Amino acid sequence: MNRLCLGIPMAVSLCVKLILLSVLHQGAVNMDGTLYINAARHFAAGDMAAGLALYPMPAYSLLIALTHTVIPDWISAAYFISITSMVLATIPLYYLTKTMFNMKAAFWACLIFALLPKMNEWSLYVSRDPLFLLIAAWFVLIALKSRRETGLLLFSATFLLAWTAILIRIEGLIFIFFYAVILIRQAVTADEPKGRHYLKLLIWLFPLGAGLMSLGITGIHGIRVNRFDQVYRWMTPLFNGEFLNLYFQIYNFLSEAENHPPFSGWHYNFAALARHYLLIIYMMGIIQVLLKIISPLSFIPLYMALKKPVPSQGKWVLWLGTMFIAVVYYSLLTRDFIATRFLMMPAFLLLPWIGAGTNALWIKATATPYNLRSRILLVSIILLPAVLTLSLIRSNDNTVPKAVAWLAKNNTTERIHIATNAKRVPFYAGLETDNHPNWTVVVYKNENQTKIESFAMNQNATILILKKKHKKHKKIPAFNHFKKIARFATKSEITTVYARTP
Repeated sequence: MNRLCLGIPMAVSLCVKLILLSVLHQGAVNMDGTLYINAARHFAAGDMAAGLALYPMPAYSLLIALTHTVIPDWISAAYFISITSMVLATIPLYYLTKTMFNMKAAFWACLIFALLPKMNEWSLYVSRDPLFLLIAAWFVLIALKSRRETGLLLFSATFLLAWTAILIRIEGLIFIFFYAVILIRQAVTADEPKGRHYLKLLIWLFPLGAGLMSLGITGIHGIRVNRFDQVYRWMTPLFNGEFLNLYFQIYNFLSEAENHPPFSGWHYNFAALARHYLLIIYMMGIIQVLLKIISPLSFIPLYMALKKPVPSQGKWVLWLGTMFIAVVYYSLLTRDFIATRFLMMPAFLLLPWIGAGTNALWIKATATPYNLRSRILLVSIILLPAVLTLSLIRSNDNTVPKAVAWLAKNNTTERIHIATNAKRVPFYAGLETDNHPNWTVVVYKNENQTKIESFAMNQNATILILKKKHKKHKKIPAFNHFKKIARFATKSEITTVYARTP
């Protein structure tokens, strides 16, 4: 029964992701993904300096390079890591939820995780986030298990997972402070001699202390690898108060706007209210993003579960989620924006409660006499994320890789000089360099596409690849020196390939 409750959600998760992959992302890579794969190609060639120059956090790109030795296609190797990570993250989620609640709650938590549209969408990104989520999920499970033991085995595993997470995403530093609190509490509340606990705390904090000493000796520019220098720059405003500079700029802007149309100029108009409640509005935005990730209807079982007493391990899980949200909130204050994926981890940490609440709904729906409202709600909670996941098929956007692949297959000349307005063309063309070493690409960065032909002529381009979004309502210019040879279109964009006329 235990294997069945875990195996069904894992199978559902894998099937959904493979179906979406086969339909949606045939060769498509997000912009960050092009950076990671290019760095991996340098690492595979033995050029560490060039790879680090592209991206200073090498662990993820090194893993792509390692996977590439088994899966020859670079993009497929990267997708394999993302999909595998998200599917395997089901295992620690299951055992964490089972420990906190029960096996049935764990089943529902994992099934909902397998169907969540945002989680499935991130599974199809060439991104560090799925791998970070997998490592972080195992960290939470093992860290909470080690809380009740004095041995070194689980402590060592927790230490290894925490620092591995930091190598993937710098936000993993949160785990260092989180587990340090656990170790301090162990030391304070222990009945036996406390020296062993303080020794573990010293070992736990030693790498962080060594890093701070290196910062003092070499300076901020001496620790650029893994972006530790950026952490320093990011944290400095927190201590000197500069992190509120952007907040006060927005506050003053709204204050000036109060007396100008379309605002009434009287008290409590929208600008005045927004100014006074700006910090609350920011938090409402974070809550909105969290609901978007976990699916809005999941709030109902989440609320049902949170109303009940929180399990002892659940308190630590909520504390860790709060730490992540606090970091995101700080980022929102300093930058006035957040990416949805920044809240992936706290959303994941809410899934055990969603599973427990869904199990409570299942009990109500199957009890006699049956509760029709509970049955409808239960079906809706499962059906809504499933429908939204399938709706991702409509967001297919892979015309650029198709255009480059078509050119590689149909071109008859050895040397090609490509001009394009699509930023991803150099990446896809770069993947063809083994078979077509004489390809060169220049990118036209001006929004005014009427001058792209002059740019291509000045660059002596023989091929022009022009990408256009439907929503921008821009006409494709007529060319005098290039003729259309191929066109690839989806509901969101068109990519056209032109060849230079003699």
